[in-house]
This record gives sequence, C-alpha cells and structure tokens, in this order.
Amino acid sequence: MNKVAIHTPLLITRELQTAMKIYNIMLLTFLCLHSAVANSQENKGKYEDVSTLINVWLEAQKDYQDIPFMSGVVVKDQQILWSGAFGNANREGAVPSNVNTMSSICSISKIFTATAVMKLVDQGKLSLDDKVKDILPKYSVIQKFTEGGSVTVRSLLNHTSGLPRDTNHGYYSAPEHPFPTEDEMFESLSIQATESPVGTDISYSNIGYALLGLIIEEVTGVTYKNYIEASIFQPLNMSNSVVEMQSSLYGNKHARAYTAINRNGKRKVANFYQTKAMQSAMGISTTALDMAKFAKWQFRLADASQAEILQPSTLKSMHHTQATSQSDNEYDRGFGYEVTTDDKGIKWAMHGGTCPGYVSFYKMDVTNKVAYTILVNANKVYTPSYVKGLIYILNLAESIETEVKEEEKEALELAQYTGFYNLNPWNSEYYVGSWGRGLMLLYLPAQSLKYALQYYQHVEGDTFQLVENGKLSNDKIYFSRDEQNRVIKIKNEGNTHTRITYPEKQITSRVMLL
Repeated sequence: MNKVAIHTPLLITRELQTAMKIYNIMLLTFLCLHSAVANSQENKGKYEDVSTLINVWLEAQKDYQDIPFMSGVVVKDQQILWSGAFGNANREGAVPSNVNTMSSICSISKIFTATAVMKLVDQGKLSLDDKVKDILPKYSVIQKFTEGGSVTVRSLLNHTSGLPRDTNHGYYSAPEHPFPTEDEMFESLSIQATESPVGTDISYSNIGYALLGLIIEEVTGVTYKNYIEASIFQPLNMSNSVVEMQSSLYGNKHARAYTAINRNGKRKVANFYQTKAMQSAMGISTTALDMAKFAKWQFRLADASQAEILQPSTLKSMHHTQATSQSDNEYDRGFGYEVTTDDKGIKWAMHGGTCPGYVSFYKMDVTNKVAYTILVNANKVYTPSYVKGLIYILNLAESIETEVKEEEKEALELAQYTGFYNLNPWNSEYYVGSWGRGLMLLYLPAQSLKYALQYYQHVEGDTFQLVENGKLSNDKIYFSRDEQNRVIKIKNEGNTHTRITYPEKQITSRVMLL
C-alpha cells in the first residue's frame, strides 16, 4: 500500500501534465486558426478593395487611351495578389481577352536569353569570358576600338560589348517590319563598327542578344526556340509561352498588334511579323500568368539550397550590378536585367519591352519578393507608369483599416456610395470606391496615381471628410439622394456631380490573399 500510496500522486501528475499539454496544443491550434481566419477575412476585405480600384483604374485607362488589350499581374513570393485582363485580343474579331491571352514581350525576351546562357555557364558548357569570335565562325565586326579587347559573352550579357544597337534593316519600319535572317544579320554586322571599347560603358544592343541566341544554338546543337521552351518554359509550366509569334494563334489566343494613336484618336492594326534572327533579343510571347510563374521561380530559388534550372548564386549574380552606367539616364546592368537600389535600400531588377505593336514592363522588388508585370498590344503606351501605379496602390493598402465598430456598421454601408460621377465640363469623371472603413476617390483618367487618389473618412450621415497625411482636413464631400433614397449625386468643393451608370465592363481579374 505504501508503494502504491507513494506512486499514485506521481502517476496522476504525469497524466495531468499530458492532458494539459494536449489542451495547450489544442488551444494554441484553435487560436492560430482563429487568427488565420480573422486575418484572412481582414485581408479579403482589404484586397478586394485594392483589386476593385486597380480594375477600375486600368479599365478607364484602356478606354481613354484607346488601348485594345492590357493584362497584368502582381506576385508576392509564391502567391498572386492581383491579376487582370482588359479589352480585346482582337478588336476586329471581337475576341475578348483574359489573363492567359498571349502578347509579345519584346525586349523582356532578353532576360530569358540571359537565363539560358547562365544555365550553360552553370553546366560548364560556356564561360562568361569566352570570346564571341571563337564560338561563332560567321561573327565579324569592324573593331573600331582595340584597347578594350575582344567582345565576350559577359560583355553581351551586360551590354558593354560596344556593338551597335541594331542592324541596318530597319525592322521597326511599317508595314513590312523586315527582321533579318541569320545570314542577313551577319552581313549587316560585318560592315558596322563598334561604338565604344569593350567593357567601358553600357550601350544597349539588340545585336548583342541576337548573338547570344546563336551562341546558345552553337553550344547546345538545338534551335534557340527549342532550347528556351524545353529548358525554361516546360520546367516552369509556362504552357502559354512561345518563342516567335505563331500565325495560327495570332488574333485569337495571341493578341493582335496595334499602332500608336493617330490624329483621329484611333489605333490601326499593325502587320503580323516574325523576328527571325532577332528572336533572342525580342521574339518571345507569353502571358501575365506565365510571367507570374517566372517570378515565383526566382523568389523560390533565392532561398533554395539546390539548383532549379540555375544555381541560386547564379540567379543572384543576374540581379547584381555587373556594369555601371556612366550616364544618369541609364540604370546599371546585371545579366539580362536593369538593376538599381532605391533610397529605401530596396533592390530592383527589371526590363521593359517595345516592338511593333506591343509594349510591356516587368519589375521585381528583389528585397521583398514582389513582382509586377504589364502587357499591352499597342504602341506609345508607357507601361512603367502602370507598374508604378500598381506599386503605389498596394503600398496604400497597408494602411487600410477594416475593423468596423458596432456603432458605425449602419453608417458604413459603403456600397451605396460607390460608382462613377460625372465631372464635366472641367474634368472627365471620378470613381468612388470603398477603402476599408472609408471611401477612396479616383480621378480618371490617371497616368499617375499620386495626385489622383483621395481618401475620405465617414463623419455622419452622408458626409465624408478628406484625410491628408493621416490627419483630417477641412474638405468634405456630401452625397444626396433621390425620392427612393438612392444616392445619385455628390457635392465636392461646392460643385455637384451626377452619378453615371456604365454598361458592365469586360474585365477578367482575380485577387488572391497574402
């Protein structure tokens, strides 16, 4: 009995400790799940407001700038924060677009070419200091500056080769867009001269990246098209990406090309073309969602310990400064990318694209693992401003307050105020949208969002007050109603603006949460 009497309390204590551990685990799990659900609900409201505002802004820009098709995506590490598509892939055929509509990315093709070259370097099949003349038997150029040495793979990658920008074929010229064959490119290059010593300054060259494509073919024994599609697109499941526009897809799955706006305010159809020997400089077509897959791969590889297409250290070298510009108008260069570090210490890697009938921009916040892509099937559309706008809106989202106090719930039925209001004759219109617990006014059209957005906090009834730099200002807006109690007008700075009703817009977008 004594033995039992001595051990019974100990057994009970152990059982109690075990039970308490299980209880604590269950409680912690419940709290984590509750917190996750709460955060998910909060993020849902937050990013739905963000997504709606982005959609309204880009849809309006499409209309005001007569843009046939635009698509975009924002990626945060392995998740998509926003993606959307606007307009038609083919106006004449009334083919609506979606986030899987293909578009030429023009010079953004260079980052895929650089990736392929660096893969061959990783495999020991190529060296950055290999001379181009030793790899390509047909290569010839008038070497005007001998002090810099020979053109190398490295100098092609970081645009310090000193080679001319383009051949003399005038492939941007309408309507034919006469891109050269391989033999025509070498023939043109043989009578052109270098413009600076190798390695002394950045001098952007499409010819340089055309040569890199031929180097890939020489080293691998397969075409550039087959190598890129097999070694990059297929492993990353970029199933809607191709090298060279295909006539069978053009105007349907692949967006048709359109010119800049003409005097009549309209764009014309640009002729179908293929880039031939310039494929590796500007010949890839892809989609917003496939660019998201490419970004996810880079963010995934950044923290990896093993290779995935590239070694992690190799990818980092592509984002690192490999050549410093001597001009204030040029970014430094990595391998394939323009690179810079802003005044907040954020590291950026980016590239834009412009070719007949298409413009695009791809920008990565390497520090915080966020990537932005905009694709457009028309010329003279400044895509970097749209990426800048996406960054601006998403940064604003961090300040959204979504928690609603009990006494505010009835007053904060914000949907009754949201919509478009006519600002004629002095301006065009603005959109009133929900933004957490308040309203955001977006003046349209807006190439820059810094001065086009205004946030208003609810005061009482149908009155809202402007918030500037986190503080209430003296400016207020007042909504008025009709006999059926529907909001029909807004009074702002003494002027009254009537609500506009638009037909449903053709927007395909989605928002996924952090």
